[in-house]
Amino acid sequence: MRLRSILILVAVLAVAGAVYYATRPVEEPETPQEPMEYVWYFEMEELQHIQIELPHLDKTEKFLKHEDRQWYFDDPPGPRVDPERWGGGIPLILSGPGAERPIAKGATEEQLAVFGFEQPVMLLTLTKNDGEVVRIEVGDEVPDGHAHYVRLADSTNVYIVDATWYDVLERLVLEPPYPPEEEEGE
Repeated sequence: MRLRSILILVAVLAVAGAVYYATRPVEEPETPQEPMEYVWYFEMEELQHIQIELPHLDKTEKFLKHEDRQWYFDDPPGPRVDPERWGGGIPLILSGPGAERPIAKGATEEQLAVFGFEQPVMLLTLTKNDGEVVRIEVGDEVPDGHAHYVRLADSTNVYIVDATWYDVLERLVLEPPYPPEEEEGE
């Protein structure tokens, strides 16, 4: 009787162990995330002047940070930008967009043409407090339209950056962030 009880107990433990092993949650090993690659990068407080050109539309807007640390229209000098539209986001996204991925390192002239850099759709000129100028070219959209090809103007390295980044900057030129007009009687 004792042997039979022991064998039943061993069988129950074996079944319980198998059920546990089969139904336990599998812990996926964490894959280390690669650090975000930036097309360019500097602290947003360093940004002093912004020029955004849309050559295909022959439109340009320029913005300048004054001593009061507020952004104003520049060339011709104008009013302060609408803080609702501008927020802190514009200098942030211009201080260095994260690249979804690099497309080409050391691209040839032919490759640059395929990516749309013969006639970029947007040109950015960013001037930092120390006078350093960062020039960026934005090429064509990627085939599925979710991103744009981007490069530093003096580089042959090409990256893709999310299309919403481009859309926000394009809107600054097409619908400039002028402050709302004061209502009459105020």
